[in-house]
Amino acid sequence: MADTASAELLSRSRQPVYLQLATIFRRQIESGAWRQGERIPSLDELCRQYGVARMTMHHALSMLDEEGLVERSRGRGTFVKASCRARRHVSLSTSWDEAVAVGGQLDTEAMVESAGNVPLPDDLGMPCHAARAPDYHFLRRLHRLDGRPFAVGEVYIEAEVFAREPEAFRQGASVPVLDRFPGLSVSTARQRLSIVAAGAESAGALELAVGAPVAELRRFACVPRAGGELVVYYARIEFPTEFVCLDFDLLAPRKRRG
Repeated sequence: MADTASAELLSRSRQPVYLQLATIFRRQIESGAWRQGERIPSLDELCRQYGVARMTMHHALSMLDEEGLVERSRGRGTFVKASCRARRHVSLSTSWDEAVAVGGQLDTEAMVESAGNVPLPDDLGMPCHAARAPDYHFLRRLHRLDGRPFAVGEVYIEAEVFAREPEAFRQGASVPVLDRFPGLSVSTARQRLSIVAAGAESAGALELAVGAPVAELRRFACVPRAGGELVVYYARIEFPTEFVCLDFDLLAPRKRRG
């Protein structure tokens, strides 16, 4: 008899069942639940557990076989051949200096650039009380890491700042350019991370399915101006969730009270 919980789980998604099963089994290998060299449950056992036909299960295991993760031996069963490809995690920047360092690792490919100057979006998606400049230059770029699509970014650079180093902003990540910008001192920089569904443009650029979960990072930076601050940089960046890595020292030195 099929495991009721497993069958219900598979029914929640419109994705083909064999793809869901391949993902489940891939995670079993990634997590170490199925260890290298270990024999996994038989085809019949897996079919009973998940309540699926033999052909569906055969397709799922064939995917892992093609990826080199399992090896099937007639009369002996199916064994874990190798662990999953190591993921290249990039720790989420929690400081301006870390954002500069991550930006310096990326290759940048231009996608869209505004013909003239544009205003900032009305809603930045996060609190920002600094003043806005009259004009910004807009760029949409694809960033690659080790040759793989890493992130799609929409960035707005204050028009006068952009005009002084246009090629630098076009050819690389914006934060490292701003960090070394002569005469510019960032006084406030904030960012916010959310998980959202990939739209058509992002999915196409990142080689994901439309609606797949992506991490959305919104970030702004300000510089001092008479009477307050001015936003010189705003970005909205989407990247696959596989790159998300939040790593905190929970016993880091704490500020003294009072």
